[in-house]
Amino acid sequence: MNRRIAVKPIRRAAVASAIASAAATVVVGAALFGAPAAAHHSQSMFDTSKEIVIEGTVSRFDWVNPHMYLLVATTGPDGRPAIVEGEGVRITQALVDGLDRDALKPGTRVVMRANPNRGGWGKQVRVLDVTTEDGEIHPFYAANTRTRVLTPAESIEGHWAPNRASFGAAMGAMARWPVTAEARAAQATLVDDGVCNLDSPPVLSVFDELRTIDVQQDRIVLRFDNTGDTGERVVHMVDAHPTNVQPSLLGHSIGRWEGNTLVIDTIGFEADSSGLGLNMPAGPRKHLVERLTLSDDRTRLRYEVTVEDPDFLTAPATFTQQWDHRPDLDFAQNTGACDPEVAQRYKAHVPAE
Repeated sequence: MNRRIAVKPIRRAAVASAIASAAATVVVGAALFGAPAAAHHSQSMFDTSKEIVIEGTVSRFDWVNPHMYLLVATTGPDGRPAIVEGEGVRITQALVDGLDRDALKPGTRVVMRANPNRGGWGKQVRVLDVTTEDGEIHPFYAANTRTRVLTPAESIEGHWAPNRASFGAAMGAMARWPVTAEARAAQATLVDDGVCNLDSPPVLSVFDELRTIDVQQDRIVLRFDNTGDTGERVVHMVDAHPTNVQPSLLGHSIGRWEGNTLVIDTIGFEADSSGLGLNMPAGPRKHLVERLTLSDDRTRLRYEVTVEDPDFLTAPATFTQQWDHRPDLDFAQNTGACDPEVAQRYKAHVPAE
């Protein structure tokens, strides 16, 4: 019989809100997409079943984490001048999608496609994409329609990032994991209150943000951009975990090669209120087995993970994701860590109950 793990409701960045950015790409599990990518708060204040179009000029573009904000000067329903504030994705997500910050300078004429706020006009909207006068579509939460030509990598070492579709597919798979009734109950009590924090694997691995792999003699270091903060996982290339593993957010990882596949085994996690993603808790017995394999054309990594958690999963759960080779991306391009004040910015726009 599984022992029960008490997970208190805490104020935590909503990993589940990452789903909203995937909703444009993945329909499966869409009922869970109301609350995503680092939205660091529930996105239920936006009506993602509806779209509005706002024409005007860029007033200001705040290039910040955990959300960027685009302010557009337009004409309101009453015929008077108005400013509409639109919430966007994380900086690194924008960089992965090729969003050009300089293309949206103040004064630029734009057509903004967005999900409206349930509170009506004057409240923050959720930006899907923005079209400039030259016809270029700049993706925010919407799926990226641009075609990117990937270059081959020499090995698994280098810079990688999932695209938006791959992110959405992984989150859709996580939404279908066989979780326990206790996990569902804990999910219902978790408070999303706009805070900055690092995510635990495997959640850390799914976001469409930059990650790098550094192959060293006795270890492999994986670094993940997580809303402007960096999570570093060290994979020790040894046969067994030590007996005295100290529980931590990222756990203790060992690795081995099976042909061209890197196999990572991770234990030693601390209990985490959102350790299975979608605001689902994870217990200290969470166990990951991850596999990274270079594609035949060497332009992508296949990331495959199996998760066991006797406390909150009724059976092992899996998902597979593709990471694109992105040597054009670098951590230095992300110009800011998660700002606690920015993470709270949404609160002024939550509709009154």
